[in-house]
Amino acid sequence: MARVCEFIAARLRAWGVDRVFGVPGRHIDPLVTALTGERTPPEFIHARHGESAALMACAHAKLTGRAGCAASPRPAPARSISSSGLYDAALDRQPVVAVVGREPPSAVSTAGRRCPSPGAPPCRQPLPSR
Repeated sequence: MARVCEFIAARLRAWGVDRVFGVPGRHIDPLVTALTGERTPPEFIHARHGESAALMACAHAKLTGRAGCAASPRPAPARSISSSGLYDAALDRQPVVAVVGREPPSAVSTAGRRCPSPGAPPCRQPLPSR
């Protein structure tokens, strides 16, 4: 049975993505391993920052005419950091795929917020009475 990261790597190959620009991190390391384990594209290009990865993916799409791909390890900064590169691609009508890691479900509460560390107050505290 294939893992999700292997499925994503195969899907990127099927879409014709030959390079993935990104910042490796704990949440996308399995995808980076799946990409680098094969001899066929896409290859992983290490970027220093999520914004530069998105801009590199946009430039790649503009120069080659093929889809670019930007990868970020965590969802929270990826939305704001890589948005400039993704907006640039959208304004120029260039195909860019954004792959964003996800925190494990055990670290996220049912309300979609991070759960506090053990010993910390609960996520929702009652309002103080007057």
